[in-house]
Amino acid sequence: MTTRTRGGRLATVALTASLLVASPLLLSGCSLLHLPGSAGGGIAIPGVGSFGSGKLPSDWPKAVPVASGEVLTGASIGNANSKDGQGWNATIKVSDAGAYGQIKSQLTGAGFTVGSEPDSGDAQGGTGTFVNGPYKVLVVVTKADDKTGWVANYTVTYDKTSG
Repeated sequence: MTTRTRGGRLATVALTASLLVASPLLLSGCSLLHLPGSAGGGIAIPGVGSFGSGKLPSDWPKAVPVASGEVLTGASIGNANSKDGQGWNATIKVSDAGAYGQIKSQLTGAGFTVGSEPDSGDAQGGTGTFVNGPYKVLVVVTKADDKTGWVANYTVTYDKTSG
């Protein structure tokens, strides 16, 4: 394993951990971004990534389709000059637990295969991993709370050694 690959995985782990901490706050209407001139809508740090609400990151991979619905949060991390080691995350409002089956069909229709992790979907939501070349996608559909309702969270990683 090269240092570059470990660095890419470390960045992905860091993104995932920070999103796990930030997502409940963002879904409850709190903002972590209180910057001068910012209404909490987002921030971009060149060469590092971006985080915001209301839309997917501008560099969201076109190969990864997402459910239609309101984008609650979107984030990217990594070097935009080299996709290797980059990661993206999005939380999208969906209608109900059945959205997992629709998302699974959407991803497999776009050429993704169900990953090696257990794939499950039921009345409580669903969780699955999907792979298409260098892209790996983890999808979790769950009920956030009574106010927000059902959400689909996508975590996407890019690893050129897999493609």
